[in-house]
Amino acid sequence: MSNSEFTEEQLSEMREDAFVNIKEACMRLQERTKCRNDVVIKMLNEVSQFYIMQDE
Repeated sequence: MSNSEFTEEQLSEMREDAFVNIKEACMRLQERTKCRNDVVIKMLNEVSQFYIMQDE
């Protein structure tokens, strides 16, 4: 399903859900590993790169 098949409200809800899930996962990671924010940011950038590469 492409983005054009979703309403703006649906896309907004999906973004909010994704943000909450990612934030919770990052918080759990930091609780377990005691890593700093820069480590989490690096990990998120790597995940982002993975999805960018999937589109190429």
